[in-house]
Amino acid sequence: MDEPRRIVYLMRGLPACGKSHRARRLAGDAGVVLETDQYFYTEVGDDPGEYDYSSQLLETARQWNLDRFRQAIAQQISPIVVDRGNGLNEETQQYACYAVEHGYALELAEPDSPWWQELRVLLKYRQYVDDKLFDAWAQRLADATRDTHRVPARTIRHWMASWRYDVNIEAILAGRLASRGKVTDAVNTAFKGL
Repeated sequence: MDEPRRIVYLMRGLPACGKSHRARRLAGDAGVVLETDQYFYTEVGDDPGEYDYSSQLLETARQWNLDRFRQAIAQQISPIVVDRGNGLNEETQQYACYAVEHGYALELAEPDSPWWQELRVLLKYRQYVDDKLFDAWAQRLADATRDTHRVPARTIRHWMASWRYDVNIEAILAGRLASRGKVTDAVNTAFKGL
């Protein structure tokens, strides 16, 4: 009998677009959602209902989440949903390579909210879109995070400017593996069973 497929979803998207909502649905009852922001609820301050963000603790929070991810892999939990921006960066590459090295399939997932569907098209064709529209979207998303993560509009606008619509698992893995000099063999191995 075949062993059930173990999977890691890497959530992508901007704040207030429905990443966490989709992540919870993907995880279902058997899986787990891992997000760095949870650190600022559960590990900082006295009230787990309060978001106590501190930029000085961001690296600690990121490591805390990565450690939780490794524990979930060791326990063979599936699905595991990594709820963060997940682009072409070192942190995303750490999650992706660790999952593949431990036999997990990888999938990128995005919010499915109507506003994210609209915004992702605008981001894809941003060279044709007036910056004022992106400024308005950034403010709308910042306002939506006011009671939770409090992400400033200028930060969201920066993320919009650097958004890559063409990110895929292959590119994430290749970026990490290129720095190790193992691109071809490791990427081919990772995708043999997907």
